[in-house]
Amino acid sequence: MGARGIPPPPRAVRRVLAPLWPLVGLVVTGLMVPVVVAGALHSLVDRRARLFRCACLAVLLMWVDIRMLVRCWVLGAEPHDDRAPEWREAHERLLSDALDSLMFYTRRWLGLEVRLTERMHFGTAGRPLLALARHAGPFDSLAVAWLLARTAGRLPRIVLAEALRWDPGVDTILTRLDSFFVPSAGEDRLAGVRGMAGTLGDDDVLLIFPEGQNWTPSRRAHLIERLRRRGEHRRAARAEALVNVLPPKTRGAWAAREARPEADVMVVAHAGYGQLSSPRLIWDAMPFRDRPFLVRTWTWRSEDVPSDPVAFAAWLDARWDEVDAWVTAHTDPGGIPERRPATGSATGSATGSAASPDASPDDPSGTSGGTAGGTVQL
Repeated sequence: MGARGIPPPPRAVRRVLAPLWPLVGLVVTGLMVPVVVAGALHSLVDRRARLFRCACLAVLLMWVDIRMLVRCWVLGAEPHDDRAPEWREAHERLLSDALDSLMFYTRRWLGLEVRLTERMHFGTAGRPLLALARHAGPFDSLAVAWLLARTAGRLPRIVLAEALRWDPGVDTILTRLDSFFVPSAGEDRLAGVRGMAGTLGDDDVLLIFPEGQNWTPSRRAHLIERLRRRGEHRRAARAEALVNVLPPKTRGAWAAREARPEADVMVVAHAGYGQLSSPRLIWDAMPFRDRPFLVRTWTWRSEDVPSDPVAFAAWLDARWDEVDAWVTAHTDPGGIPERRPATGSATGSATGSAASPDASPDDPSGTSGGTAGGTVQL
């Protein structure tokens, strides 16, 4: 069962869980001490020190989350206006710092390296951006969100599963930043997307994963089988033609597009971690020093994206064909991305800039403006 199938905590549980979260962190840290010691001893046998790395990283990431929650409490205790730009900016800095910390520790302990294969184009200055990303493998949501915040200088608003409300830190800060938690059932799942898209500022980006769930070989096979059982042979053939992605679901992306038709659209593909579709495969691949997280983006001006829902669905299908072809080309049969020399690097704070309003309209691939591809690191 994926995160979509996990119901959110009741409101009363959320209220109790948040103040107890630091205590939970202390308990978990105490329980992890013998695991860390065992991992250190086991590293004499396992030269990759996987147990030691995972135990240390788990503790560090939990305290990054707790620190973010405590800092949210501090901001909430100070005199403030929830509608003031300063209130939102303070929380954006908090989330950006947390993303930096998460990526720093993940890179240091597991060797996660985000590498751009081409130049990025961040859309037209003065327009919001709609980012449609592939969903596959561990860390992909974190890496894509961090990349947009770090390189494009745009902290994304995220459409994510409501099950993540079980994490008080994520629940608190993303609720204050008006992100949308997709309900597991029973509610209009598109109303929140429309509302969030409608309130995007000129420099905001909305991040959506149109596939709706992480791609895995088993999910792909189950989807094809389910469509065939229903007699939907055309859709089954479409799903079967896609090797490394699931067919995109149009409704959420179209809801955002319809709410902000002036927004430019970025399509985000990545390779390197999609084949790590089970805990065992993730364990066997650690650390990831020979497996960079490769990212490729295509950016389209709003004028070049269909404004009719049927045409938009066909357009999105065509884009996902391109994503699938790119991922397949950059992944060898063993699931490791093809290693290519970097064309440049972006380091430190956000180095990318939005394209000027007169950026070339004949550059749908996004090779004008933006930041050079290469390793993006702290």
